Amino acid sequence: MSVKAKQEELVRTMKQWQKLENNAVAQTAKIMTEIDHPLIRLVMEIIQRDSNMHHRVQQLIIDATEGGFIGINPDDLVSVWDSIENHIKIEKKTIELAQASLAALEGTSKTVLQQYLVDYLLTDEQKHDKMLSDLDTIKRGMYKSS
Repeated sequence: MSVKAKQEELVRTMKQWQKLENNAVAQTAKIMTEIDHPLIRLVMEIIQRDSNMHHRVQQLIIDATEGGFIGINPDDLVSVWDSIENHIKIEKKTIELAQASLAALEGTSKTVLQQYLVDYLLTDEQKHDKMLSDLDTIKRGMYKSS
């Protein structure tokens, strides 16, 4: 399969995926109109926001594929790197706090809801930490190739 054919397949796949994300947004909105339970509403809101963000990421992938490479130069990262490093520290601290929260809940039988939500927060904070670490990998790779 040629590079062009692979890119066309990627764009087709992203567009199909975007349709599913749009359906997820609509479905979560429908569920939120059907129930007032705070946990279920919160979960639907989280999924809805994530689906909206997924759609944006997919669109950037499409734009980068159809319109050419969206480049990043070292100066883009260097100009904000001190702030990013500070944010990495914040993410690591939030992970520590989430882990401490889960440890505090261990062995208790009436905290399933709290454990569920703290576990969600921990997973999300770990995702943020990974995204920032991956930016550092990109930055280091850029300097090696310069």
